[in-house]
Amino acid sequence: MIGETTKDILERTVKELMTKQVMTLEPYDNLLRAQNEMSRYRIKKIVIANSSGKIARKIPIGIMTVKDMLKFLLNDKTDRSLYEMKISEAMTVKLVTADADERVVNCARILKDNHNISSLVIVREDSGFSKETQSSASSRILSGIVTSTDLSRFYSENCVGLSSVGEYMSQPVVTISIDEKISTAAQLMVEKNISQLAVTSNDTAKSILGILSEKDISSVTLALKSKTQRSVSEYIGTIFASSKQNFKAFSEPSLVRIGDIFTPDPITIEKDADLAVAAKILTSHRVSALPVVDSLEGETKRNQPIGIISKTDVVTALSRI
Repeated sequence: MIGETTKDILERTVKELMTKQVMTLEPYDNLLRAQNEMSRYRIKKIVIANSSGKIARKIPIGIMTVKDMLKFLLNDKTDRSLYEMKISEAMTVKLVTADADERVVNCARILKDNHNISSLVIVREDSGFSKETQSSASSRILSGIVTSTDLSRFYSENCVGLSSVGEYMSQPVVTISIDEKISTAAQLMVEKNISQLAVTSNDTAKSILGILSEKDISSVTLALKSKTQRSVSEYIGTIFASSKQNFKAFSEPSLVRIGDIFTPDPITIEKDADLAVAAKILTSHRVSALPVVDSLEGETKRNQPIGIISKTDVVTALSRI
């Protein structure tokens, strides 16, 4: 029998939590602008849309994420700068959408069923288009967006006591040494289809020192592409505009290591903690993941987490209600 709390959760619609003011760019914009906007607004994705009609109607045709950009730059063999690269070359064109009346839990299931994507574009029918002359795809205009952050916040507020962290944490923990290059970290994220890595010490203990996220890498994305001193000089302000350190002393972006940009001393959470508490920490502290520790282990073991809990894991829990 479904309890009243669970029944209420199942009936809630995404219009309650979606973001209506959506950052958009057009496919002919360049990757430098996309990178700048992501850094400026501290976001990891931008909806790509075409405008139509006398009154601008934004018709979503794709999405650009940090991971899309990293994947494209890792595979690109040209000497072009980000300014010379078009968004259309790197964006994801397989757009996953939903209506504003879609149930929140169903939205979580859609994200989960589509290889753990982190956002769902919300669309609506446009009465300004004639159904006789326009295709169904072109008549659906941008209405908003719902992300894994929105769904995690919903979980933290409405799903207290339903699950523990240990039930949904990801294992094993994917790690990378603090001395590795950021290009190596980006490649590993793309290969594993994950958004964060646990950063370890370079000694035999391999203690967890912090978390490296896509957001940390996004501020230095251009370092993956810069090959000449000219490109470094031209875009050095953009590369390091929002990073935590002063990188002006670097003569080549290839010198940047994970230790220069990662987030140290991460917040941890015990495996027996309420998953809603973890979701609250993830959203309120704007972090991508929390190392999970065992409350029964000693202090030494607590530096070697048994798992990672992320917003993706919270969305998975929401999808199973």
